[in-house]
Amino acid sequence: MEKLWSLSEGDRAEELDQLLARSRPRNSAGVEVTGLEVLRLSPPMSKKQLRNQFQKEQGKSGKFGFRRHTAGTTGELTQVSLDRKELSRMLGVRDYCFRHYGVKLGQREARLWGRPESGIKSWVKNFVMNRRVFHSVGPQAQSEVVELLKWQPDYLYGYASLLLEAAQIISNMDIEFDPPKCVVCTAESILPAQKAYISRAFKAPVAEEYGLTEFDVIAFECAEGHRHLVNPWVIIEKSKDHGCLATDVSRTSQSLVRYELGDHVNLIVSGCTMLGAKEVIHQLEGRSINRFAYLSKNEKFHALEFARAVNRYQLKSGEAFEFTVYQYQYGCFLLETSSVPAKGLLDLSNFISEYLYSVVGVCVNIRSTSGNVNKDPASKKGYFVQEMEIDHDN
Repeated sequence: MEKLWSLSEGDRAEELDQLLARSRPRNSAGVEVTGLEVLRLSPPMSKKQLRNQFQKEQGKSGKFGFRRHTAGTTGELTQVSLDRKELSRMLGVRDYCFRHYGVKLGQREARLWGRPESGIKSWVKNFVMNRRVFHSVGPQAQSEVVELLKWQPDYLYGYASLLLEAAQIISNMDIEFDPPKCVVCTAESILPAQKAYISRAFKAPVAEEYGLTEFDVIAFECAEGHRHLVNPWVIIEKSKDHGCLATDVSRTSQSLVRYELGDHVNLIVSGCTMLGAKEVIHQLEGRSINRFAYLSKNEKFHALEFARAVNRYQLKSGEAFEFTVYQYQYGCFLLETSSVPAKGLLDLSNFISEYLYSVVGVCVNIRSTSGNVNKDPASKKGYFVQEMEIDHDN
């Protein structure tokens, strides 16, 4: 993997072209992709097409070496098949990223992830992988965090929202502990102010990971703050009509050719060479259904502005809290926070409204309330939830 990243862009393209000639995956039209030129002409592949492909291949062979599955945001089960070599590549990419922070796979991992696991199968899996799962929400949250610190993990890994909950608990405690080597946030977006808060609480650097079950790690943040593309066998394309597309040129057990990720990713070329490619994720905008806030039927602005506004507020106040913005009607928004800011909810609403006025040029109605933002610890969370029925032809 490191050898591939050390090659020039032209030499790496030639290596990938030769790999495609050997692996010969099929695109969504059933045509064999034998090189980069054929790849560029291939149609995108949807999750539905991948599910259909899996069912057909399962019917032929009856079994796969390894399986992964995810319901994603659609709620429909998507299954992924891997052979031993493909799984090894995924783990190799993950190890490559972790070593950037002095961590190796197999070292002690504290995971903050979803609902509590139970059963002998989960216990054995976590024991073999040298990890423990902790839960920073609920009535036992403080004792869980205390136990986490006593366990002295080499690194923490989990949902950004749950890591933020743990950081807030630590900030309110007087406790000495050996800091982990790093904290890895995954699955959810996180603000720079929140990352800084988590870093102060755990006394460790915080890295953002972007990945999918289908590919595992796609991008990882270096120590300089750039989210580099890190898997040399996965080609990422930005498509105007289909958001972001990914192709795994090495996969033979299952074809993933110009697969629609569903997220809208803004890629730029940086001068940083600390990890993987020079190409980095500048902005991760999320799924199209939650990308825009509507002032009227024909007026809208990017929902990312809410995250920017709250980030400014948290940097200014030195606080960190979770939040979600809901829209139920044109021009009106409900901002729900996990805790009440020191200066009150009205101060927060006024700050967000003033920021948005400077961006969109009109007064935006913001109502703030405090509640349990983290209602379901097992679900991924975004900053903005569009509850309106939008006519996207307008």
